[in-house]
Amino acid sequence: MSELLALKNEINLRFDYLTISLKLAQQHMGVGSEPSAVESDVSKDTQRTLLEVEKQARYDKELNRLSYSNYVQSLQNKIHNEINKRIELQLEDKQQLVHNVLGFDQNLPDLLDALAAKATSISKIEPIAAGMPWLYDELIRLINTPKYRRVDSNGKVVVVESLKTALSYLGVENIKMLIPSIAFRRCLPQITDPFPKIKVQMMDASIGTAMSCKKLAQVNKLDSYNAFLLGLFHDFGKIVTIRLFFKFFDEVHREALLEAQNQRKPDEHFALGEVTPSETFLLQALKKYGFALSTELLSHMPFKRLAFVEAMGDFASDKEIADLSPLGKVLVQGEGYNRYRTLKANKLITLEEAKVYLRQFSFPKGALAELKLTNLRDFDIILDEK
Repeated sequence: MSELLALKNEINLRFDYLTISLKLAQQHMGVGSEPSAVESDVSKDTQRTLLEVEKQARYDKELNRLSYSNYVQSLQNKIHNEINKRIELQLEDKQQLVHNVLGFDQNLPDLLDALAAKATSISKIEPIAAGMPWLYDELIRLINTPKYRRVDSNGKVVVVESLKTALSYLGVENIKMLIPSIAFRRCLPQITDPFPKIKVQMMDASIGTAMSCKKLAQVNKLDSYNAFLLGLFHDFGKIVTIRLFFKFFDEVHREALLEAQNQRKPDEHFALGEVTPSETFLLQALKKYGFALSTELLSHMPFKRLAFVEAMGDFASDKEIADLSPLGKVLVQGEGYNRYRTLKANKLITLEEAKVYLRQFSFPKGALAELKLTNLRDFDIILDEK
């Protein structure tokens, strides 16, 4: 394996750990790891001669601890192997994954297609958006927040209650980013204990990749809306995998506890209480299904004007940068740049690593300077004051 490929794999692994937990990413890098109090005590104890009986007691205790730890680990492996089997079965029906697991509204393709049309207008968008009550609620809530609400000539706050008015206030260019991001947020997994930050990290990762792709598309004179949506939706496969993983963990774990209880196995029941979702198994599942599943999910969404399945397939196949389609190259570069910025913000990449890592993406001239000035976490929403 070349040094560049090894670095790329390492950076991607750090980012994957960060998606689950900052603490896990830091542990992977050895950040802040110090000897525990127990290790410290043991170290001191080794500096003196222990009584034979004390040595034996410690030895027996360690054997028991290891034996119990191995027993818990065997139960954990058994549960996660069953989870993997159930995920495999669930992945067979892609339409069911799109609508029931991902929660992608069946009206969204028409709405996003309408937003992609050059001659689009609020009057064309509003009837489609009206068929999605959740979108109405989100937009009305948004437009009435202090950040966006308006006041009349007397200084009185204007409360917006009409979907058409909300859309008109925001304007087409703003809702081209807002509506897809609101739809994406609805797809995120909500319960991922003991890793509650997953949905936050995934939202940040997708928005950051979307904004990077949009800027790169502009630099390359490509369709920036297609690029934005591609960057936003490229992690759909990971979202489905995460949703299924935690759903089936709860299901399989509950079944195992009930079985141990019914079979009157108190030791097994107690040990099962210490089994938790494993980041190792989750990372393996994300690597196995992730981007390939994203390609399949996007291909089952009936877009008419939007075309990014080929680019997603390019990205998932891990082709050489020179062999990618123009939009596929934008996704590879956009996602890579966002990973760099995210790791840098969390102090998980060195300056030297960053230079080598970014060099592999062959960014067009001036692109990095443009990206450096791009806000990857927030949209630049400018409302029409008319």
